[in-house]
Amino acid sequence: MQYQELINFLQNVGKDPSRLVFEDELTGIHNRRFLRSYLEHKVRWKGDEDYPLSVLVIDLDRFKEVNDNHGHATGDQVLTWIAALLKDVAGEEGLPIRFGGDEFMMLLPHTGKADARAVADRLLQLTRDRPFRIRDAGIVVPITMSIGVASAPEDAQSSRGLFHAADTAVYHAKQSGRDQAAAAGEVDPKRVFSKTALHRLQMTGIAGRSDELGIVAEALEGLSDGHSQLLVFEGAPGIGKTTLLDTVRRNLTGDETFFVTKVAADQQEAYRPYYLATRILVSLLNQREDKGTEVLGRMSEQEVAYLSRILPQLSGDESTPPEENEGSQVRQGIFSALARFLPRVVEFRPLVLIIDDLQFADEATLLLLHVLLERNELTVFVCGSALEALKLSGEIEAPPLERFFAGNHKDLSVRRAKLQPLGADDVAEYLTGVFPNLQMPDGFELDLTRTSQGNPLFLGEIIRKLVTDRKVTLVGQEWVIEPLEEGYLPRSLEEIVTEKIAALDEEGKQLLERASTLGEDIPLSILAGSADLDENRVLEFLDRAEALGLVSLDFNINDEVMRFLGKRVLDISYGTIDEKRRVGLHEQIGNYQEGLYQDRVLPSASLLAYHFKRSANEEKARRYEQIQVSYTQSVFNSDEAANYTGELLDEVDTGPRLTPESLPLLPNVLRTFMSAVRNIRLYPPDSKAIPR
Repeated sequence: MQYQELINFLQNVGKDPSRLVFEDELTGIHNRRFLRSYLEHKVRWKGDEDYPLSVLVIDLDRFKEVNDNHGHATGDQVLTWIAALLKDVAGEEGLPIRFGGDEFMMLLPHTGKADARAVADRLLQLTRDRPFRIRDAGIVVPITMSIGVASAPEDAQSSRGLFHAADTAVYHAKQSGRDQAAAAGEVDPKRVFSKTALHRLQMTGIAGRSDELGIVAEALEGLSDGHSQLLVFEGAPGIGKTTLLDTVRRNLTGDETFFVTKVAADQQEAYRPYYLATRILVSLLNQREDKGTEVLGRMSEQEVAYLSRILPQLSGDESTPPEENEGSQVRQGIFSALARFLPRVVEFRPLVLIIDDLQFADEATLLLLHVLLERNELTVFVCGSALEALKLSGEIEAPPLERFFAGNHKDLSVRRAKLQPLGADDVAEYLTGVFPNLQMPDGFELDLTRTSQGNPLFLGEIIRKLVTDRKVTLVGQEWVIEPLEEGYLPRSLEEIVTEKIAALDEEGKQLLERASTLGEDIPLSILAGSADLDENRVLEFLDRAEALGLVSLDFNINDEVMRFLGKRVLDISYGTIDEKRRVGLHEQIGNYQEGLYQDRVLPSASLLAYHFKRSANEEKARRYEQIQVSYTQSVFNSDEAANYTGELLDEVDTGPRLTPESLPLLPNVLRTFMSAVRNIRLYPPDSKAIPR
């Protein structure tokens, strides 16, 4: 059986495949998506084979004036002129890239910093030797650029670090007068301190969560010993739940002891059965080099047929609802197939599932996790987050997670930990972590703690404000916070976020409104497609919103993904939308996603029902709600599920197993094997001990 359609689905699910291109439409050179994909898949950051690797960050000087004085058509001509110059200096290995807007990059594999600096100098000279002329008019328009140069491993050992080093260097070039190049390591710290401070703010991570990280460490030790566990961190919005989970994932990245994946539950899915399980499955399959084709090939046709009920791409045909008399058998078969398939996907290695927003998890997935946690075929550590008040506003009954806790706390290893607000000591620790050798006014950490009420998100935004307002300065080797004037500190997170939104231009504000209507984890292709805008204009907005501290960007399977800096930021942004505008946005997004659904890219009708219910289109809302109800009835019944949860994994095929008579022989086998390994290491190759 061929699974190419499934592989395409895994890579494109929830994205707009018509926009997943790797070439800039205007200039014809590589685009930002290509660069991100290249650095993720082509560069072995932990090896030496791909070093040295250099990058040039190229920023046009005062490009806005070109657009204002000569029009956007001339601006486009400038961008194609720059692309042509980049091609000329790229050589055989250089990769010219339009990063977004008027920002370009040059990736230089197997090129050290000195040679990369020489490429930058040649590019600057070309702008003088071949000045830009407006097409047809022949008028020369002076165009200059600032260039930052950085190299790995000298300046960084990751793509994020390399970007930051080069970006800091180009910032130095601009601060030094523009029309020049600067290399990382040559910059004046005083000229770039704000860039450095913001980078440190992004990279420092969390403070005041050592106890919580200790709980995670204990659970991981238990996982290594074969003990499964569910750990849920609960707290109010903005208390740092997502940041904590991201820290756990970051600390486990590269650890081959466990199979690690992170997903997020989604309110818009309205508890659709198995939606969270399929997200977990898609994430796990995408981590495999073969996208799961090998393990799928070992499944029976019946198991594949059951799985295709929730992943129709497996069969290549639309899933058809079961006959009424076969409904119970099919529902049980779906559950059983998933329970058998997930352990095989991870090859029965210990599994760490990091799940954000567990309060939106569906009942079928929670039941599946219950079975996986309870059985011995697979050891699982589920590390999740949830809102402290699990009974969400508007809910008639408690959500599935609360019912899950009530029914399973005795027979499962379930631990719930409440995240507390930060104290003054935590705030002081965080400040000194961001700014080493920090000098600050007496009692400053107490003022910040009172103002932020110990809310990590609010605290981070206050510190960002201090940096951008230059209230933090670098004096010699010390960071200094000067005394603040009365009333400087903001009174609420809403006040800060509202100021940031006001700093966006009109198109940026409209895109932010659209993003907050779409929700969390928004692929660039979806945001650009729903707005019907050129991707570079959306990238300019995203870069601006990221610089302001409204959103964060990550790269995930051929597309950049936007996430609000916190759920309170999302709520505040959505709350600023005029009611009439909000209804129109839901209608537009619903119509756009309807096309993706018909192309089988959007995974469910529940997302369409969500948007049309909030638009003025009651007919479509009813239609997709009914589709969702029919789907739910065909794949899951909670009353039935109680009858088969305890028996499904008894027949899981884990391959040949040792007989009881063989088990006592294992210690001697292992001792003999280790003796052989030591002999090979200790004895000369021609020794008799080697063949023995």
